[in-house]
Amino acid sequence: MVSRDENKFVIWPLYFDSSLSRLKGRKVPKKFSVEKPLLEDIAKAAKSLGLNPVMEKDMAHPSRTWKKEGRILVDTKGIKKSKVISQIASRL
Repeated sequence: MVSRDENKFVIWPLYFDSSLSRLKGRKVPKKFSVEKPLLEDIAKAAKSLGLNPVMEKDMAHPSRTWKKEGRILVDTKGIKKSKVISQIASRL
């Protein structure tokens, strides 16, 4: 489990899923979302931004415990999480 002291943000694939509403967990506008976002693609986008992504494949979002889609841990780089999510979305 990641703590706030580790200077990492947790990025879940559902943040970018075009089939989900904002209420269900999507964090980016529809025009920047993708259908069935893959963990590997998110990691590539984060790597291209220099965020040192770490994939954790056997993790499930707390609101979707039945679906182990995995998550990505990225460096905070001193910017807001919403900015990091937007930057990753623009590269997907």
